[in-house]
Amino acid sequence: MEQLDTDLRPRVVDSIRTLLPRVLRKEMPEPTERSRLMEDLGMSSSSTLELMLELEEDLALQIDVEDIDRDDFATVGTLADFVVRHLIPAE
Repeated sequence: MEQLDTDLRPRVVDSIRTLLPRVLRKEMPEPTERSRLMEDLGMSSSSTLELMLELEEDLALQIDVEDIDRDDFATVGTLADFVVRHLIPAE
C-alpha cells in the first residue's frame, strides 16, 4: 500500500498544476510545490472547493475532506500530501 502513495503523489501534483489555471480562470506560470495557493496564486475558499472536486474527477479518486483545514491549502505540496493521506478506498 505504501508503494501506491509514492506513485500517486507525483500524479496529484501534476493534476493540481494542470487544474489550477482552469479553476482560477487565468493564465499563470506553472506553479511549483512551494507555490502558496492563497498568497501567490490568489485562491479563495470557493476555488479550493472547486479544485478538490476537479481533482477527484481528474484522478478518478474520492478524497475525504472532513478534516481539511487552511494549513492543508498552504502550498501545492501540502495539498498533494493531504490528498494522498485522505483518499477514500474504492469499494
